Formats: sequence, structure tokens, C-alpha cells
Amino acid sequence: MKKIILSICLILIFAFSVQAAEQVNLTVPITKPSINSYKIDSIVLNVTGATITIILIDPISGEKPVFSYYGVTATNMMNALNKANLSVTSLQKRIFQQLITDGKILGTISGVPD
Repeated sequence: MKKIILSICLILIFAFSVQAAEQVNLTVPITKPSINSYKIDSIVLNVTGATITIILIDPISGEKPVFSYYGVTATNMMNALNKANLSVTSLQKRIFQQLITDGKILGTISGVPD
């Protein structure tokens, strides 16, 4: 009797472990909605840590890509930003320009500063 119960348990364990490997292959893949634009969600300037962290947000999906600069690059950017005339080119526009120049995002800048 013990052998029968043990055999049944082993069969059930084996059956469940085999089923875990199954999957469904979709005929039509599910895709995320298209992301057409980003806005700036937050900017963190860590002067002593020589780090800049930029978080963008897609206004529709809420997706938030994060971009960072470190070390000398970040320090040089913060020094330039500290001396910049932001009445000519806004802070947000400068950030977008830098991300585009560095190839981190692709696109064109539109809109007016708040």
C-alpha cells in the first residue's frame, strides 16, 4: 500500500513539474501602446556624488525611463548648468537636447516652458 501511495505521489509531482514548462504561443503578440512623447518627471543633481539622474515619464503609459551621468561628465554638466542663462533656453529643453545629443533618446523638442 505504501508503494502505491508513493508511486501516485511521484506521478503527481512529475506531472505538475512537466506542466510548468508549458506555455501558450500567441497568434497575435500583445504589444505595449506606442510611446510618442516624454516629459521630465524628475531631475536629481548630486554635487558631492558627481551624479545626475534624469527620470522621464510617458504621459499615457506612465513608463519611466531613467538616464544617468556620472563623474567628470556629471560635474562638468552641473558647472555649465550653474552658469547657464535659462531665460534663453529652458532647463527642460537643455536636458532634452543633451539626451538627444548623447543618443539616449531620439526625437524633436516641442512645446513652451511653463
